[in-house]
Amino acid sequence: MRINNKMSLQVGMQEAADERAIRHVLTRYARAIDRFDMDLLRTVYHSDAYDDHGGYKGDIEGFIEYLKEVLPRFQSTQHFLGNIHVELDGDRAHSETYCQAWHRIAGDPETQAHDSVAGLRYVDLFERRNGEWRIARRKVVIDWMRDDPVVNGGGGVAQGTQYGRRDRGDPVYHFGR
Repeated sequence: MRINNKMSLQVGMQEAADERAIRHVLTRYARAIDRFDMDLLRTVYHSDAYDDHGGYKGDIEGFIEYLKEVLPRFQSTQHFLGNIHVELDGDRAHSETYCQAWHRIAGDPETQAHDSVAGLRYVDLFERRNGEWRIARRKVVIDWMRDDPVVNGGGGVAQGTQYGRRDRGDPVYHFGR
């Protein structure tokens, strides 16, 4: 009986480690998008992965080129991950991740600044290859969208406040320095 408990414990520990690794890939994705870090984004997907973002369907290098066109339209983005459900099946896993995605769109003399906000889900197939979990296939499912006007002009820059950046100058890249 002791052997079965030990095996059960080992299996449970491996499943917990696998789920943690998958969650880490998901949070790396959010950081890569919000910091506009395409090198980091490449660590999220397998090189032969397929991404269906609605407006883009195809391979990862094409997705990166698409993002280089789309993301500069926004002053900033923030992807907040919520419920993450992972179903493990050996070296494959299916996951559903809830996300609220915020996109700040600057105003101009003719239009008011606004936030485009979406409630969405990432429906992913993960594969573990060479001991590493990455996305093999992704489908983005939009559950709702709305635009909110920025009524205070987007806020001013408060002296001494650190604002996020969309490059490697952001404080997140300088932990402990």
